[in-house]
Amino acid sequence: MIFHIDGNSFYAACERVFRPDLARSPIAVLSNNDGIVVALNTECKALGFKRGDVFFKVKRDMEKSGVVVFSSNYTLYADMSARMNLIYSRFAPDVEAYSIDESFLFFPTWKNTDYSEIGKELKDTVIKETGIPVSIGIAPNKTLAKMCNKLAKKRSGICDWNKINRDEELKNYPVEDIWGVGASKAVFLKKRGINTALDFKNYPLEKAKKHLTITGFRTVQELNGVRVIEKIEEAPRQVVMVSRSFQSPVYELNDIIAALSEYTQEAVKRIRDEGLSCKYVSVYLMTNAYAEGDPYFNQMTAELPCLSAYLPEIQTVANELVRKIFRPNYKYRKVMIGLTGLEKDENHQFDLFEMNYNRSKELETLMKTFDSINDRYGRGTLKLACGVRRAKSNEQLAMSNEKEAAWGLRRDFLSPRYTTDIRDIPLVY
Repeated sequence: MIFHIDGNSFYAACERVFRPDLARSPIAVLSNNDGIVVALNTECKALGFKRGDVFFKVKRDMEKSGVVVFSSNYTLYADMSARMNLIYSRFAPDVEAYSIDESFLFFPTWKNTDYSEIGKELKDTVIKETGIPVSIGIAPNKTLAKMCNKLAKKRSGICDWNKINRDEELKNYPVEDIWGVGASKAVFLKKRGINTALDFKNYPLEKAKKHLTITGFRTVQELNGVRVIEKIEEAPRQVVMVSRSFQSPVYELNDIIAALSEYTQEAVKRIRDEGLSCKYVSVYLMTNAYAEGDPYFNQMTAELPCLSAYLPEIQTVANELVRKIFRPNYKYRKVMIGLTGLEKDENHQFDLFEMNYNRSKELETLMKTFDSINDRYGRGTLKLACGVRRAKSNEQLAMSNEKEAAWGLRRDFLSPRYTTDIRDIPLVY
């Protein structure tokens, strides 16, 4: 059997764990730069707000309705997700973290086992140890488990496929809500009279394969109780891109390089975490396409001499690229770094004429030390000084901090990092 577990209103629930005073309050969580509503709890949805709302348009209405707003605190959400998956691993022999708030648990087919009772114990354990409420769908395959999870939200939080009237539930389940059926497929199916999951279950397999590719073919099989979608093994990623829009326009090259330095460090961390190195470095620089004046966009790519995950080398190349595409007198709103040509570290092929092979080992040791310090004491504890000028006075220092704020993320409603920074541990009196 497969359990699909989903954290209910996950981002909002993470914020509420450390704010018991918000037990019944409507909560909304915003995207990067506080631009869009990306998550809200049931109380907030009941007031008419929805995911995708532009924050500045609904800000006053939220204030009037008493909505508590938070900036995205991904450090907190990722740590809470990891804690939940550790609990899942105590119950199931195999766990697949599908997203930050969703996981699939794979159980053997045990005879005379009440999986609903296992689900209840698991649900109670998660709420007790993390404070996050979850819904659990239990079924013989992933598609039905996802469906049961949606049904569980309208029940007691647990739905077992073996304990419901299957065809009746399928008949009332919209085809567009089925996992794997996107908007275009739903339109195609509805034109052919396929409006519910029951209709789709009875759709001929040969037609599903012909018109809906192998994904639709497998979905029909799973709706009929066949298990065909197994655990997804992550393939090495092909590209890493890191970018953010600036809070306000940035004019100076040195400030853009300072922002690029931070984004490059994040990009290199991502590839190093996956044991990858890159062959190509790309930098993108752009203004706001809708602002006054002529828009400007440019991009440049450089090839590294050999595969590398050495931050100073990649940063040096990125800085050279941004200097080449920078043009004065523009109001820049975004700079982006892209690392491509990614391969596993063990696939390195050194230059035939490279005499000092030990240098690569020394650089790897240096980067491991760099990574371990940042992992232990927090992201950004160590960083390159690229593009940063030493302030000679308090006035210059204030100006430097003001510039950094311009290209940094806008997070006016950011909550503390309760679980990952000792300075933010809540005080109990």
